[in-house]
Amino acid sequence: MSNRTIANGTKADVVIVGGGLSGLTAAVAASARSASVLVLERGSDDRYACNSRFAGGAFHVAYTDPESPCDQLLAAINRVTKGEAKADLADALATNAGRTVRWLRDQGIAFAPGPTPMHKWMVSPHRPLLAGLDWPDHGPDEMLKTLAARLLAQGGQLVRGCEALGLRMVDGRCIGLRAQSTAGQSIDIDAAAVLLADGGFQGNAQMVGRYITGRPELLVQRSAGTATGDGIRMAEEVGAALVSMERFYGHFLAHAALTSDGFSPYPQLDPIAAVSMVIDATGRRFVDEGLGGVYMSNVVARFDDPTTTFTIFDDRIWREGPGVTSVYPCNPTVERAGGKVYSAAGPAELAAQIGVDPDILTQTVEIYNRAVRDGCGERLDVPRSGAPAALDRRPLMAMPMAVGITNTMGGIDIDAKMRVQHVNGGHIRGLFAAGGSTGGLEGGGTVGYVGGLIKAAVTGLIAGENVH
Repeated sequence: MSNRTIANGTKADVVIVGGGLSGLTAAVAASARSASVLVLERGSDDRYACNSRFAGGAFHVAYTDPESPCDQLLAAINRVTKGEAKADLADALATNAGRTVRWLRDQGIAFAPGPTPMHKWMVSPHRPLLAGLDWPDHGPDEMLKTLAARLLAQGGQLVRGCEALGLRMVDGRCIGLRAQSTAGQSIDIDAAAVLLADGGFQGNAQMVGRYITGRPELLVQRSAGTATGDGIRMAEEVGAALVSMERFYGHFLAHAALTSDGFSPYPQLDPIAAVSMVIDATGRRFVDEGLGGVYMSNVVARFDDPTTTFTIFDDRIWREGPGVTSVYPCNPTVERAGGKVYSAAGPAELAAQIGVDPDILTQTVEIYNRAVRDGCGERLDVPRSGAPAALDRRPLMAMPMAVGITNTMGGIDIDAKMRVQHVNGGHIRGLFAAGGSTGGLEGGGTVGYVGGLIKAAVTGLIAGENVH
């Protein structure tokens, strides 16, 4: 993989900040159109850490096959975001999703169907279904290596260990950026266009504390941790608008993930929590579990202490339901990795084990079971959507949970050509953004998630076709 040095006064048609999926996709697309392309990647290792390298590998649009008809994809996006996604971005994703996965395949990236219909386009070799993080030589890692090799074959450059510091502007136009070279020198780079593709800000505790939670240290970093919001900061400094900064994509993890690396990013506790019951430290429900783990994670992250929740479920869910049937099953991986699963004959006994009031938990379980048996979960003080079953097959069980943050959903405001929008209207000439550094597509309604890999690839491809 290329790691050429660059000097003050280096020039390129396109300079891209970030060597993840969005950045490399844009770089390959732009260099294929005869543009001179320079990618700056802060990571210095040959296999530098980034979210797309650590990803599960599935390309989906709001949990829908990206080759589905455009109107179906648009409906899926609007369904999960409650219609709050920017119309031009939703249309761009729906229109370009299918051609983007085919374009990736044409670059030499291998796909093979995964475990569910949502996983039809899954990069291979597939990640093993293990607790913890196991990524080398699996699909996402191979995908980035393939794109980097294609970029170099087309004459582009990928410089590792080089950090972008700030944008250079003349008369409201971006003309390049300032960077710190691999040798630690400050250099100016000239460019006809700059693309910010360095991800969100989940790895920046100060920004996470500012926008998402008062206790960033109590969230589990369910990501590479390398996305620290530098592109967002640089864009904001030159007048870019930011949108949806308070939302993030994350999942419930075993509480042990707070102290042990073996529980993140998998297994997720969401599949169990979404079909059972979630309680706080008082033993009461506080959220509609039917809205899913991403939504619930956002709610819990705003608690004074986001480490105090439990999912309550029964033997049927654990041994026959999502405990064993989900893509990354908790049973037996949580206990096998040393995590805690509590089990008791009834709610009072279980309450004593997990440290909540026995009378309150007993009442919570009884009221919940009565409502779901009668099909009137929506009438509960905290409504329950979906069609859950009563928790009536003993033993009754509980797992303590933590919130894992994977990537932020908000960021730089862009239009359908990936041009960065100015806070006062219009776009900033010469400045583009793609992937996790952007906002406006996800996070609406009940924190709708459209898919990190497909968002990165589609926005990267469109950016690469428009930056020069």
